[in-house]
Amino acid sequence: MGETTQSVRLIAQHASNVHWVRELPEKATLRDRFRRWVYPEEYQFDKEARPPKPWVDRPAGHYERTGWRIRAAYHADELAFEVEYVVCHPCRIAWVESPHTYEEYRRCGLAAAALAALREAYPDAQWHTAGGHFRESEPFWTRVGQGVAGEYAQRERCHHIEPRRAR
Repeated sequence: MGETTQSVRLIAQHASNVHWVRELPEKATLRDRFRRWVYPEEYQFDKEARPPKPWVDRPAGHYERTGWRIRAAYHADELAFEVEYVVCHPCRIAWVESPHTYEEYRRCGLAAAALAALREAYPDAQWHTAGGHFRESEPFWTRVGQGVAGEYAQRERCHHIEPRRAR
């Protein structure tokens, strides 16, 4: 086992130790602006900069996916893994989308560790995906979904997450 593989597996073991980047309010109050001025590191995250911890949770930043977040793992200065997710607290349902482990970090447990850490952070949620699973990824989803409420089965997002569905 290579040195990189060992260090990445160590990162996977500490997936609950996450640096959270705050969501910016659409219209910042004077207090929000002051906090950003005093504590700028809480509100900014440069994808190119080295994160303060190997695991980072930040807003997804997609206009069409308001409220979605990205859980990402870094090995040294390189992005090793990321997954988008959203949690609907009223429905107690969560969705994950687009998990991606970069080539040299595959088979080190980052994806399973990230999903387990998310389940730990939101223990009362059922976990689903909104899109279908690629045929080659079905064994992965079956394995990580065992014993998980929702089992990462495909399910449409609720009207809280996508308000246009309520119509």
